[in-house]
Amino acid sequence: METAAILPEKTKSLPPAKAWTQAEFHQLPEGPPFYELDEGVLREMPRPRFRHQKIVGLLFAALSAFVIKRGLGGVWPEVEVDITPVQTYVPDLIYLTPENMARIEDDLRLVGPPDLAVEVISPSTALQDKSRKLIVYQEAGVPWYWLVEPELLIYEYKNTSEGFLLTQVAAPGDSFSPQLFPGLIFNLAELMGELEPAEGKEEQNG
Repeated sequence: METAAILPEKTKSLPPAKAWTQAEFHQLPEGPPFYELDEGVLREMPRPRFRHQKIVGLLFAALSAFVIKRGLGGVWPEVEVDITPVQTYVPDLIYLTPENMARIEDDLRLVGPPDLAVEVISPSTALQDKSRKLIVYQEAGVPWYWLVEPELLIYEYKNTSEGFLLTQVAAPGDSFSPQLFPGLIFNLAELMGELEPAEGKEEQNG
């Protein structure tokens, strides 16, 4: 399935008391609190919940095992990405092909777009992940973007000359076969132990 994604309007924020440069941002002491930089504005990153971190961990384990075994590059959780000269984000996961791993600067951050950015949505980050980051990732040239809902819905977006296209939606119980990784198939709900056998449900309901 390939359908055009409707890009929402850019989110607005209050004028910052100070317009931070990327160089100044990189001089901040290591958190907590932790921040992302968005056109001069510092955005504090709330601490993730247990379910959020479990989803990130399962995705990381599945992707990392797949790409390492095949020599396809690397996967990292929660690293700084200078996505543009005025925006530094910390996606939940990024993937890099071997050709792009040279853009890791001083073992601290990635300069430029990753080959895949993954954001696991939290209540406090839903608007940012679905609107502002979707726009920035698309304009910065991120080839693939996954949005993962806490209910285990996975949205796969591909960057094209027409913008991001929604190429796949995997609902709970569906098998997700990412186009970026031919041969990789996984069911996130099963990995999390969320699905019960039908017989067990019938017995409970009876």
